[in-house]
Amino acid sequence: MKKCPKCGALMEKNVNFCTKCGADLRNVDLGQETKQTNTEPAKVETAPVEEVQTQIPSTGRFQHYWQWLVESWQKPAQNNLPTESWYGWVTILVEDLLFILGLYFLAKALITGAIGLASSFGVSTRGWGNYDLSFNIVFRVFIIILVFEAIIILAHFAAYKFVYNGHPNLFAFVNTSTHASNLNLILTAIFFLLMLLGLNSIRFSLFLILLMIVIFFIGQEVTLLAHEGAVRDKVYGMLIAFGIIFVCTIIVNSIIYNSVLRVIINEFMSGINGAM
Repeated sequence: MKKCPKCGALMEKNVNFCTKCGADLRNVDLGQETKQTNTEPAKVETAPVEEVQTQIPSTGRFQHYWQWLVESWQKPAQNNLPTESWYGWVTILVEDLLFILGLYFLAKALITGAIGLASSFGVSTRGWGNYDLSFNIVFRVFIIILVFEAIIILAHFAAYKFVYNGHPNLFAFVNTSTHASNLNLILTAIFFLLMLLGLNSIRFSLFLILLMIVIFFIGQEVTLLAHEGAVRDKVYGMLIAFGIIFVCTIIVNSIIYNSVLRVIINEFMSGINGAM
């Protein structure tokens, strides 16, 4: 066995990099470390997201990121590969971009369907076919999604600090929670492609959206609850997380309703009137 000189985790003798913190173990004296491990108790990892992120060589960054993605799809709850601080945030942004583009095509299909339905009832829809969603509407919805995701992540991050009474690294926390919910990257890609191709069944679209929301929350809960070494009760940690989400959602919702949502509605109505 090898003992990591940085975090103290025990590794198999053929492991070259620590799976907890990414430290280089190639120069570790196996005989010396084996002797130490026989006399010292194994270190208990109480807060895995406290580890500093590893700097991957620039020549292999994309390849390593792809390996991290594949591992997250195969074993979502086991984040064993060294990571850089941007893995989680970049993945979330890609998911959100695919999701918002899928919503854009879904909204266009719904508008087209609504125009056809109105026409079938004898309502004059002359000029409505020229209406298109503006970039401002799409961008504002994208910002709203990012804000609510940030609230959920930061709420669980605060709960994690409360439960484990440590000094977790925010980027490591995001990497771990994203790793646990990375099936959403596949689902958002499927959602985008289906909407782009016009295969936009309302029921199936709502099912996919609900499933993505559930998986996102599961990723946060796995990160909060699955680790050993809790100092405080994990149930209270969950209550703190959902309490923060509830309060922040009320505050942000009032701000969004009074500013962003009204602008979206006004732009939507003016676009329809302009098309007519």
